[in-house]
Amino acid sequence: DSPEKRAERFLDGLFAILGEEVKVDVSKKENDLAVELSGPDMGIVIGKRGDTLDALQHLTSLVVNRGDLDFVKVSVDTENYREKRIKTLENLAKRLASKVAKSGRKTSLEPMSAYERRIIHATLQDHSVVTTYSIGQGTRRKVVIDIKKD
Repeated sequence: DSPEKRAERFLDGLFAILGEEVKVDVSKKENDLAVELSGPDMGIVIGKRGDTLDALQHLTSLVVNRGDLDFVKVSVDTENYREKRIKTLENLAKRLASKVAKSGRKTSLEPMSAYERRIIHATLQDHSVVTTYSIGQGTRRKVVIDIKKD
């Protein structure tokens, strides 16, 4: 069974059980699998801040990589959500960095996934005034934006 077929069969079966009308398009580029979902109600598939979409991606990756020697990276998206979320996080990081630079007081963001924290850190890594670090454990882990100490 090809990784594409595994992903498609798993997601089609899952959405059938859930009673959701979702079209699954799978494409493979080298060792990466891109899964694009479409349908009338993608808000349910995305979930709060992409939590459901992240869970679908994780489960699909487990199914696709079960028993194979070569690891296949799986990306699941719908309505270009992931790209929009990256832009939103980058804008949030820049806006908060500006606020921290002006006020001189650190701020912490809401808890987020490692992937989303990485976006915040990367966006501000070359900032001249502020620095970032993460605090907390597990699902409560969040980014803090603070003034650089010389």
